[in-house]
Amino acid sequence: MSRRPLADRFWEKVDKNGPIPAACPELGPCWLWTAGRSRGGYGAFWMDGQLERANRVAWLLTNGPIGDGRWALHRCDVPACVNPTHLFLGDHRANMDDALAKSRMPHMRGMSNGRAKYDEATVAAVRERATRGATSRSIAKTVGMSEGHVGKIVRGRSRKDAS
Repeated sequence: MSRRPLADRFWEKVDKNGPIPAACPELGPCWLWTAGRSRGGYGAFWMDGQLERANRVAWLLTNGPIGDGRWALHRCDVPACVNPTHLFLGDHRANMDDALAKSRMPHMRGMSNGRAKYDEATVAAVRERATRGATSRSIAKTVGMSEGHVGKIVRGRSRKDAS
């Protein structure tokens, strides 16, 4: 039994008439992956017995190997896009910088951070008491947090969002 070429199996699952990304129309249309996708919307493709992201395979097929620790990132910000001209290589840091530059990073400060334990009023009270000379120990007992956390709030190392 002969297997079909990898490129044939891959490109038959691509719709080259996708939308033109509003944020960067100069790129032209996205090429959308039409087969299986992850929960995040990224295409999924079986290659050499492993499930790979379709955008990585598109890069590999058109530009060659990606290398360890490198990612195929999207200029268009469309997870299902596999248009090689919409992709660029980077690492995790480049991906985070790109997301921040494009305002795709959710603001996770204060109570919008799911791990926040203290509301803005409590943080403000901690800072107010500290400016009046209260010790970290007395503040911690009053508000029910550790002395170390009180110190971080007072020094601005934690909860920079609250005044």
